[in-house]
Amino acid sequence: LNASAAHTISSNVDDKILINDIEHVVEKLKLNHGRIALVVEDPHCYRKIKAGRPLRFFKRHLSRLQVQYSFKMEQEEIVAIDEQSFQEYVAYHAFLLIPLGRIPSLPGCFLMIKSCPMEYETILSDVRRIVHSLEPTTTFKSILLVADTSKQDGFLRQYTSVDMHAYTTALDKIIEERLVDKLVIVDGKDSAQLFQVNNRWLGKSFASSHSITGQQYAS
Repeated sequence: LNASAAHTISSNVDDKILINDIEHVVEKLKLNHGRIALVVEDPHCYRKIKAGRPLRFFKRHLSRLQVQYSFKMEQEEIVAIDEQSFQEYVAYHAFLLIPLGRIPSLPGCFLMIKSCPMEYETILSDVRRIVHSLEPTTTFKSILLVADTSKQDGFLRQYTSVDMHAYTTALDKIIEERLVDKLVIVDGKDSAQLFQVNNRWLGKSFASSHSITGQQYAS
C-alpha cells in the first residue's frame, strides 16, 4: 500500500454520503495503486462514547462493490495496548481489497422482509436473525423492510393486540443497527400509490390495501 495515497473519510455524515465517498475513493485508488485497504478506527467502540456503524455495514457495501470493481476482500484486525489499563483492544479493522483478473460470480438479488404491527415484540430479533443468517454467504443488491401499518386491528388470524409505540421503537432500532438498507412504511393513505400498485401487479383498478373481509391486496 502506498502511504502517500491515503485518504481520510469522515464518518460524521449520512449513510448514503459515506457510501458514495467510499466508492469514490475505491475507484480512484484502484485506478492508480491497485490494492486498497479500508481501515475503520476503533471498530468495537473501545474508546468511543457513542457507538459507530457496525462492521457489517462496511462489509455489506464493500461486497456490493466487488462485482463493479473486480476485487476479492480479506479482513484483518490491528491490536493495540491501552496506555491506561495496559489491556489489548482492537484499534483498527482493515478491509483489504485485492484486484482480480476476472469479475467474481456473485448473486444479485434483493432481500425484502415484510412486517406488520402485530410483530412489535419479535420484529427486531426476526430481522437480526434473517440478516445475520443470510448475509455472510450472500451479497444482496439491497435489503428492504416493508412495514405495513395500513391495518392495526381486525387482522385475519390475529394472535395478539398491537402496540404501535413498541413497534415504531423496534423499527427505529433496526435502522440504528443498519440491519436493512431501507425501511418502507405503508400506511395505506396514499390512494394514488395503492391504485398504481394494484393496477400494475393485479390488473385491477381500485385504491385499497385490503378487501372487505380483510385479505391484503398491496403494501
